[in-house]
Amino acid sequence: MLSVGQQVHGKSSVATEIGSSVVISVADGSALKIDGRSEIAFGTEYVENLKRKISVSLLYGKLLFDVQKQAVKDEFEIRTENVSSIVRGTAGFIENVDGLEVSSLKEGRLDVVVKMDTVPSLKSGQTMIANANGVKVLSLSCSGSLILARAIDSIATEMAAEFGVHAARLNLDKVEAKLLEFDDLYKKKADDFMMRSQAAFKPKMLNEYIGKPSVTLEALFVPGTFVSIQGVVDTIPESGMYKRTFEWADSTAFGPKHFVVNCSNGEVEYICHTWHTNFVSAKMAEVLTKADERKSTVVKDTVQPKKLKPSIIIEGSGRERVHVLPEERDIPATLRFSVAGLMGSDLSQIKKIVVKRKGAIVKTYSDDELTTNSFKFPIRLKQNRIAHFEVVATFVNGKKIKAKKVYETYCFFENYEDGKKSNRINDMTAEEEYKNVVSKHLLKNE
Repeated sequence: MLSVGQQVHGKSSVATEIGSSVVISVADGSALKIDGRSEIAFGTEYVENLKRKISVSLLYGKLLFDVQKQAVKDEFEIRTENVSSIVRGTAGFIENVDGLEVSSLKEGRLDVVVKMDTVPSLKSGQTMIANANGVKVLSLSCSGSLILARAIDSIATEMAAEFGVHAARLNLDKVEAKLLEFDDLYKKKADDFMMRSQAAFKPKMLNEYIGKPSVTLEALFVPGTFVSIQGVVDTIPESGMYKRTFEWADSTAFGPKHFVVNCSNGEVEYICHTWHTNFVSAKMAEVLTKADERKSTVVKDTVQPKKLKPSIIIEGSGRERVHVLPEERDIPATLRFSVAGLMGSDLSQIKKIVVKRKGAIVKTYSDDELTTNSFKFPIRLKQNRIAHFEVVATFVNGKKIKAKKVYETYCFFENYEDGKKSNRINDMTAEEEYKNVVSKHLLKNE
């Protein structure tokens, strides 16, 4: 029997009873949730060039995963009897119901190999069902959710009883019809829930760099609703405040970390936010954080759209002032934005996203880069210059949505003797420096 805090080592297995579930935290910050009446087995092996391969075998039941992006040389694999899936920075679930094997993706990409057929990589919002009769890939609004996993379990069990066969022999066309019918009802309920709750989720920003293997996530949301992150479900209290700390065991598992937020009313769910940060050494985090504090003003809470329609949300205010020191002439920054008002399957309707600077395209996202609703683009800013950015998303039907962001970087040189930060002449605030830069016409468009 497992207890809270108990470690699960390689070459071990875990089984859950009906009506129970367990969340397993992986050493790199990933998480696995084993749902009722399921069994998995773990394995870790080292192959050529010290490449580490973590494997999870789902013997039966349901396994939800939220896997962090793996180191270049490492691999995270989830297997059922006939399906092997390579997971990279991905959230969704794998299911094995009496020979009906399912791979379903909420966010990211899944490289799938099926013994009896060839399948292209699964993308956000796609669900693959496979049995002895073949393979089908469906685009479902509920893809990757525990709600869909439990619905498939119920549908497969009922159909198997009706036709007197095992789920491994079910006609996949009939299974598809049942799932599409379920998804139509689900999407209507989800759209209604998103419309009523989307604007209410207000996350507190994370530092871009963290120096210890843990994060504390905070947000405001509707009391009585549910928030699920890495398989851990919390009910929002009357205060409306969500707060939870996530830790991981490997203090050397450096790299980008993401925390996908699922908002739910118990019947439907949607991704209402994704927190991003970078795990680095403690010393590196201290250095980089101090640099960021000098270069940036406080970013305001992300403002979500009030109406249920696709929109681009750029992190921070529409016009952001960045105070820099005299020596800082070339300033690194990150343009973060997300596409709101979409279910996972709707991401396939985006043809491309372009980032423009001064009207010229500097980055295009397309194809495999469109597997998430959250993006970040590294930029460099010049001192005492105004930089204009625009993000444009083009849909398959030709529709476009846009959002703009303006950065103003400023430094009043007369406040520093010989142009050195250590030789500040006057005790002038950043706001006073900005006013002087503007009044003396030192702030110009780049």
